[in-house]
Amino acid sequence: MKNEILAVDPGFGDIKLQVNQRVIKITSAIARARSVGMAGIGMKSASQASTIQYGRETYVIGDGAWHHGDLLTNRDYSALSSPERKALVFGALAQALNAKEYVFDTMVIGLPVPLLMDEVQGQAIMGGLKSYKGTHEFSTEKGNYTITINRLKALAQPVGAYADWLLDEELRVRKNGRNAEAAVLDIGMNTLDLYVIQDGKVLPRFIGGDKVGVRRLLQLLSANGHEPEELDAMIRTGKLRPSRDQLESWLSEILASIERTWPNLRRFTTVIPAGGGSILLGDLLRMALISKGAAVAWPEDPSTANVRGLWKWGAYAR
Repeated sequence: MKNEILAVDPGFGDIKLQVNQRVIKITSAIARARSVGMAGIGMKSASQASTIQYGRETYVIGDGAWHHGDLLTNRDYSALSSPERKALVFGALAQALNAKEYVFDTMVIGLPVPLLMDEVQGQAIMGGLKSYKGTHEFSTEKGNYTITINRLKALAQPVGAYADWLLDEELRVRKNGRNAEAAVLDIGMNTLDLYVIQDGKVLPRFIGGDKVGVRRLLQLLSANGHEPEELDAMIRTGKLRPSRDQLESWLSEILASIERTWPNLRRFTTVIPAGGGSILLGDLLRMALISKGAAVAWPEDPSTANVRGLWKWGAYAR
């Protein structure tokens, strides 16, 4: 079966994919499956996380993967093209597709701004990502898959949120959208990305970022032996609720970073919050931006705005 576009937002908290009109989001947790022989006889597993066999390894991915073995999560950018991250991407894709053969003309992938600002590191990562091109075989509980990717296109992650704002579902451009000076602040697991686009062109003066993503909030919480991925999942499911003081402390770091790159929010036509961190902060972030003069355009779902827009951009530009 032939598909046109596969969009991937390879977050370190959640990984998001869009294929056709479907968005898939799973926790970016991955562990090598551990066998305990008959030690669990008569008992249920602590988690029924998904498994994927890719290459010579069997991996457990998504929520609860931490119950099945030591996590292989590596937040270094170099891990984006590692075998375990590929297993995570393909395992997420398998949740949307039946087991058979697929061909994608283009895979559009969003990369963090701080990574791309380091040209040497960015070139090295781009070289590694080329390994996604070609044919990959893997199997899950649903059966055997063969995935072929013909072309890879990389963009800064905030371009996705911009494209999601600019283009509607039929890929029509928003009225006066091209002339707008649109500022995107994307709060992911690792980083805050700041990006400004006008008429499809990036404005280098306003590009920035900092490592004050959701992980910074998790550092303010009491871990009690839990992995960051566990804490993140507990927050998303409501089992753990950061206090207002903790959220405000984290927000103050984010606002300080924003001010260094964007001293005056009034100059922008619109300010678009994106990423899971925007959801966590919610009205605290919205009101803080408005109080600084920002014309806030809040996406329908900030956590998936990037991947929806990456898919739109890939379809619009082809």
